[in-house]
Amino acid sequence: MTIAPTPPTEGAPAARAGSSTRTPAAPAKLAFATQLLLIVCGVMSILTIGIELFGVSAATSYLGGSESAIVMIDLYDQSGFLVAILSSAVLIATGVLWVIWQYRAAKQVDDRMRRAPGWHVGSWFVPVISFWFPYQNISDLWRAAGRARPSWQIAWWLLWLGGSVVIQLSTRTSLAAQDLEQFRTAMWLSILGEILVLAAAPLAWLTVRGITQGLLQRSALPVPSHAS
Repeated sequence: MTIAPTPPTEGAPAARAGSSTRTPAAPAKLAFATQLLLIVCGVMSILTIGIELFGVSAATSYLGGSESAIVMIDLYDQSGFLVAILSSAVLIATGVLWVIWQYRAAKQVDDRMRRAPGWHVGSWFVPVISFWFPYQNISDLWRAAGRARPSWQIAWWLLWLGGSVVIQLSTRTSLAAQDLEQFRTAMWLSILGEILVLAAAPLAWLTVRGITQGLLQRSALPVPSHAS
């Protein structure tokens, strides 16, 4: 990502001098594509959970003395690798579309944002502030779109953060594992992380839909005439 974020301004969103008060139509096609990929992400999470449960079963059988379980473990390794590649590709594609959608949405109402559109992209990638700034930016978009921030937004954010952290922990545990018991622990962590991400997916879908619809309605309002 080469977009350099503009330094944020302090305080609540306020109109910027000289900025337009009406915006073009919201990026509906881009929002639709983002929503579609969010659904695919949910499907990949379900598939990953199923494979990890299969891996836990195979590892448990082998640790219990079943020599034939080695065939199941081999199958888990092969299928798990393929699904991991597909999941990563889908996640990257979804993330790229999301930040492009968010950037364009923020640019349409930049007179009502506390931070410039560049920060709506950059805040996702800057350490530490990425734990909170994106949440604030999405909150600002809800308000700028003329809609109240939904009560479930904090649930979406905590589920997404929790899932991301647990999945990273699972990956590190798997890479550092020295025996099958440690690999099984990594599998359980992966299952937990994917469950959290799966729960966050429909809320992310609603976020994109709600903000986009609000921007569409806002852009459809007639431009007020000013007496000369």
